[in-house]
Amino acid sequence: MCSGIVRIGRAAITGLALLTAAAQGVPARSQPRASGDVQAQPVAATLAAQAVAQEVAQAVAQAVAQAVAQAVAQAVAQWSAASGIEPKQIGLVALPLGGGPALAQHNAGAAMNPASTMKLLTSVAALAVLGPDYRWRTDAMLRGRLVDGVLDGDLVLRGGGDPKFVIEDLTEFIARMRAAGLREIRGDLLIDDAIYDVGAASVQDFDGDPSQPYNVRPFGLLMNFKAVKFAVDARRGTASIVLDPPLDGVRIDNRMSVARGPCRFAISVATVDDAAVVPGNGSAAGAGAANGKAGGAGSTSRGGKPAAGAVIRVAGSSAPSCGERSVFSAVLDHRGFIEALFRAAWVGAGGRWDGTARIERGAARGAPWQSWESPRTLADVVNDVNKFSNNVMARHLLLHLAVAAGRVPATEEGARAALSDWLARRGLVFPELVVENGAGLSRSARISAMSLARVLEDAAAGPHADLMRASLPIAGVDGTMKYRLAGERIAGNAYIKTGSLAEVRTIAGYVDAASGRRYAVVLLVNGPRAEAASQVQEQFLRWVHANG
Repeated sequence: MCSGIVRIGRAAITGLALLTAAAQGVPARSQPRASGDVQAQPVAATLAAQAVAQEVAQAVAQAVAQAVAQAVAQAVAQWSAASGIEPKQIGLVALPLGGGPALAQHNAGAAMNPASTMKLLTSVAALAVLGPDYRWRTDAMLRGRLVDGVLDGDLVLRGGGDPKFVIEDLTEFIARMRAAGLREIRGDLLIDDAIYDVGAASVQDFDGDPSQPYNVRPFGLLMNFKAVKFAVDARRGTASIVLDPPLDGVRIDNRMSVARGPCRFAISVATVDDAAVVPGNGSAAGAGAANGKAGGAGSTSRGGKPAAGAVIRVAGSSAPSCGERSVFSAVLDHRGFIEALFRAAWVGAGGRWDGTARIERGAARGAPWQSWESPRTLADVVNDVNKFSNNVMARHLLLHLAVAAGRVPATEEGARAALSDWLARRGLVFPELVVENGAGLSRSARISAMSLARVLEDAAAGPHADLMRASLPIAGVDGTMKYRLAGERIAGNAYIKTGSLAEVRTIAGYVDAASGRRYAVVLLVNGPRAEAASQVQEQFLRWVHANG
C-alpha cells in the first residue's frame, strides 16, 4: 500500500514533466509548409497542442492527487489501527524542501494542539529576530556607599531575562563582586525584574503539581530554573537528603522512609511554607543533609537552629540497594528561591549578609557596578530548548521577541503580537494559529500540520537552517529521541522534536530520505488514545525515510 503511493507520485511527476515540456511548443519542422502565410498553420497547431496538453496535465494532476490522497488515507488507517487512534485524530504532512508537492498529507490543514512542537515556531522566530549570537546580561548596582568592603545599603540585581542563569553563573558573578571589594551587605537584595510583566505567580497552574520544573513561569531574574536536585541516600539505614545547589535558611521536613529488599524509590517534594527564609539556617554552603526519620527536622548550617521559615517537605521511600537517587524539583516562589540561593552562594564565597530579598521593579538606576554576560548564546539556548524540551526557557525566548520589538516590559500578549508581526513579514499567514506561551504547555494552543511544516520549510531556506536542524533531537542518537529508532536505517537521519500532553502526542522536524532528499515532517495526534501514538509516529518516519 505504501509503495503504491510512491509509484503513483513518481509516475505523476514524470507524466506532468513530459506534458509540461510538450506544452512549451511543437517544433515548426513537424508541420507542413504552405505558400502564402507560411507560419499560420504551425502557430495554430502549436496553440492547439498547448491547450490540449494543459487540459490533459490538469486532468492527470487532479486524478493523481485524488489517488495519492486516497492511498495516504488508507496508509494512515493501517498505521493507526493497532493503536486504536482514529484517522480523523491525526494530522500529518511530509513536505519536500526546495519545492514540489507534498510526499504525503492527511488532515494537514486541521487546527490541532501541537504540545511541545510549538517550541519549533518559537525557536525559528527567536533565531531570526534576535540572532544566534545574542547573549543575555544581568547587572548589579549599589544603592549605598561601599567603604572598606562594606556596602551600607542595598545590592540591586537587574534581571535581563536570561533563561539559563544557573548556579555556576551566580557563583562566578559573586566571585567578581567579591574581587571588586564587596565583602558585607548591610541592606537588602533588591530584585529588579522589570524587563517582564507576566504576573506574580511563580508556577503555572497546569496540572496541579507545582514541584515540576516544567511548570515554572518566566521571571526577569530567573535563577537555576527555580529548581534544585534532591539527592536521597538510604545506605546508612536512614534516608539522608542533600540539596544541590544548597538553599540557605530552608528547613527540610524529611519524611522519607527506608524500604528493604530490591530497589524501590519514590519521592514527592512540596513547599509547605513559603515564609521568609531564616539567615544562617537550613542547607547553606552545601550542608544540605536532613536526617532520615519520618517527620524529622532538617539540617542546619554554621551551627544554627533549624529554620523556622520556609519549609520543604520530602516524602516517599528508598532502599539501601538503590544507592543515591535524585530528582529535580521546583521549590519556593521566585523571591524566596533567589534569597535562599544567593545567600548560600554569597556566604560560601566568604561574604556576609543578614538582610532579605525584595522585588522592587525599577530599583536598578544608572550605570551598572558589575555586569554578567551569559556564556551561552541564543543558539546554545535554542539547542537546550529543543533537545530537552525546556518549557521556561522557551517562554523566555517568546517574551524576548517583545523585548526586541521595544515592547518593555514584555508581556505574553506583546510577545504574541511580535511573533505575528514576524510571521507576516515572512509571508507566513496561519489563520488557525493560537499561541499561548510559546512552549506548548497549553490546552488552547493550535496550529495545523501544514502550517508547522511551512515554518520548518521557511527555516530550512534561511541563514540559520543548520543551527535549527542541529538543535533537534536526532533519532537514535540524543535528546528525547535517543532511544527511539536506534539501530535502524533511519537512525541519525531524522531530526525530530517531540511533544506530549494528556491526549496529545506530536512530532515535527526533518527527515533525510534514503534518496538524499530532505523533508519537513509533522505528525500531530489529538485524542483520548494519543498516548499510543509512538508506533504511528515511527512508522510514518520510517516510511518517509524509505520512500521520500
